[in-house]
Amino acid sequence: MEQQKRIDKILQAVETRVQDEVGALLGAEFILDSGARKLVSKAEAFEQLLGKQICAHMDITGDVSGKSCLLVSIKDAIRLGGTLIMLPDSELQEVIGREEYREEIADSYGEIANIIAGSISKDFEEMYPKTCRFIRKEQEILVPAKVDIESDSPVINQQFYLASCSMILDGKQMGDLIFLLPAAAFGLEQEELRQPLAAEGVSDEKTSRKKPVQVTAEDKSEDTGGNLDPPSPAAQKTTPPKVDFEKQKMRIDRLLGECQKKLSSEMSALLGVDVMLEDLDNKIISKEEFFSERAVGKQVLTDMEVVGELQDTCYFSIGLKDAIHLGGILIMLPPAELINVVNEEDFSEDTTDAYGEVVNIVSGVYTAVFEEQYTKKLRYIKKRLQLVVPLKVETASDEPIPDKLYYASSMAVTVDGKSLGNISMLFPVALLQLERQPVEETAEPVRSTATRRAVAEKAPKSQEAQSPARPEKPVKQAAQISAEAKDSLDRHRKRVDKLLVVCAERMESEVSALLGIDVKLINQDNRVIGKEPFFSDVVSGKQVIARMDVVGELEGKSHLIINLRDAIRIGGALIMLPASELESVVAEEEFGEDTKDAFGEIANIIAGVYTAVFEEQYTKRLRFIKTGLDQIVPMKVDPEADEPFPNDEYYLSTMDLSMDDNVLGKVNIIFPLELLQLEGLRAGQEMADDAVAAENVVVKELSPLPERGRSIAGEPVGQPVQQPVSPDILLIGDDEAEASKIASVLKGMGFSVKSLSFKDNVHNFIPGQLKAIYLVMKDVNEQAFGAAIKISSACSLPLIAAGPGWTRTKVIKAVKYGVLDILLTPAGKEDIEENVTNNLLRLAA
Repeated sequence: MEQQKRIDKILQAVETRVQDEVGALLGAEFILDSGARKLVSKAEAFEQLLGKQICAHMDITGDVSGKSCLLVSIKDAIRLGGTLIMLPDSELQEVIGREEYREEIADSYGEIANIIAGSISKDFEEMYPKTCRFIRKEQEILVPAKVDIESDSPVINQQFYLASCSMILDGKQMGDLIFLLPAAAFGLEQEELRQPLAAEGVSDEKTSRKKPVQVTAEDKSEDTGGNLDPPSPAAQKTTPPKVDFEKQKMRIDRLLGECQKKLSSEMSALLGVDVMLEDLDNKIISKEEFFSERAVGKQVLTDMEVVGELQDTCYFSIGLKDAIHLGGILIMLPPAELINVVNEEDFSEDTTDAYGEVVNIVSGVYTAVFEEQYTKKLRYIKKRLQLVVPLKVETASDEPIPDKLYYASSMAVTVDGKSLGNISMLFPVALLQLERQPVEETAEPVRSTATRRAVAEKAPKSQEAQSPARPEKPVKQAAQISAEAKDSLDRHRKRVDKLLVVCAERMESEVSALLGIDVKLINQDNRVIGKEPFFSDVVSGKQVIARMDVVGELEGKSHLIINLRDAIRIGGALIMLPASELESVVAEEEFGEDTKDAFGEIANIIAGVYTAVFEEQYTKRLRFIKTGLDQIVPMKVDPEADEPFPNDEYYLSTMDLSMDDNVLGKVNIIFPLELLQLEGLRAGQEMADDAVAAENVVVKELSPLPERGRSIAGEPVGQPVQQPVSPDILLIGDDEAEASKIASVLKGMGFSVKSLSFKDNVHNFIPGQLKAIYLVMKDVNEQAFGAAIKISSACSLPLIAAGPGWTRTKVIKAVKYGVLDILLTPAGKEDIEENVTNNLLRLAA
């Protein structure tokens, strides 16, 4: 350890000297930032390198002798050498991009390597107890992935002390400068690291070849139970060399990281705009998993034939709209036209040809990286382009890709500042020698769908053959089938949810284009819900419901449900009502004939969106036709009646709506479960409901009853009170006098009440069995609006705001934050009773 500290101190001095001397030579600011200092094997030293490297060899002479080397990426070597010979910046960037390490650049970088070797020599001569000099010798270009660990090139297989530091030249961040020092020569070698120095795949096989082990018949009988029969032909086959899965995956991931950087650069150069590829995600995945979980919306899939030392086919996948976007940029479509063709998914012949050129760049990048840096020379050749709808892909078929395991490399794309979707490159795992999972893993390995089915078919038969008389087996088999069916249902639900995301994105685009303003639908939440919970918990206040008949391969009725005020705002925006008039009709809930017709047009657009998406991308062709528009009051809906729709369970897709950054309410789409082939969710929901019901029974049995005659209605705000298990009305605020008055009136009308302050935790009571919530405040201010936001985001109960000094602006703001009605205070008994009648009794009728 003391020796290592001594070497680290010398290397720190070397960094400072190199920084100064190289900076002086280049006439530029050159900064070295200390990095790793560690003992490594040859394999470990080269495993961490990415891309082509320039290796400058150094001989060590004097009391200490040996061989050392200096490693730097080829691009950084070109930048340093090009700066020394003062190449113009444009030419320098060009030769760096082409990795053109020509003679004059090699010579100039060699001078820099001489300076570095001299700096190392000076500090070691001054600070190390033994004399040693570092003499720079030849330099070579090497590819780390192709370095033979067992050979003596570029360095012998021994332990090294690795010292790295990152480089910055004139403010530009570069890669690392790596110095490999022979550990044994400087007393740094460690015994425990000697064993792993052998290369992977080189184990006792070499030793056994040098000295064959003689096995006698007696030995054989001990090992095989006396069976002296010759091994079968299958057993005589040569076992392929073992590959360390984790290390191979690490190598491949590094190569794919290099591809990511190169792709970004090459695509930017081709398109003439800044292309960023981020969030690289590499994962072993099955065909089914890719099309159900990763591929969103229609995809353009490109077959890439792989030739060279191995042959196979890879697949490059991108969303259709993103392919059109890239192709449109290449043929320089005007921005407005580009937006139109993307929205219309117009993959014309010109756009297709242009996108084909982009894919040629992609195949060229993967070819360049894998030919230069992979252990096998591989070339990728672009073949056919095909349009694929993920939900219509049959897993068991060989189209559009065979059903086997792939190594999927996915990246998020940003073009000229605009975020697009993801691109994915699918490699057969065998092509990258990733077909074997680590032995230590206990989790079930990823299998192709065909393999899983084969195992599922064989398992029950083998169980019956082994123990046909045991009665437990059929029970287990049924459980397996049930689990498999649930797994299939879950996968289908994920596909449906992805489809609903596509619908939301297209709705945003279509409605924004129609209204001429920015419309956003975010925070999509999809779940199973019954009719009664929907109208009691999800929506509150007057609603507009647009009925949609669904026809095609399946039939049914869907419904679009939105708050009345939001429907008026959307319709008013379409007919271009002046801002002041629009706010007035929204506040007065005036859903006039013109506004209604305008919102009907929006509903037609939404029906058209669902038709387009479900006809093109769903497993069944469905059309959505808007048939009617009605107003409803949720509290007046009879759960047992067939209006506005039958009492059943539905799949609800709900989204938060905003227009020009103004946050509004929610947009709700209701689908019959059978229409989405999700009827299997009904049984699971019923079981969950039964469990909740049973739990509620236990709670009711254990809860103490309130004392007869005990009243809580008149308790002051904020004081602890004895109350029923769940009050009917919640009063929240800071006006104790008004709260007490309102509570007294509510009590007289037969309601139980709980009073809280703004500081109390309202979530302990929401939603419970509450019928409404009153905000009772001394002043209509931001604190009150904050409470309104908190309450409306936590539930959909009627929210009434009671306070003084209401203005038109304050009323509009309160409505925006979820308030259903206003009560002007101080209020008399008649005013309170009228407000309660309007908001509770009338809604409950």
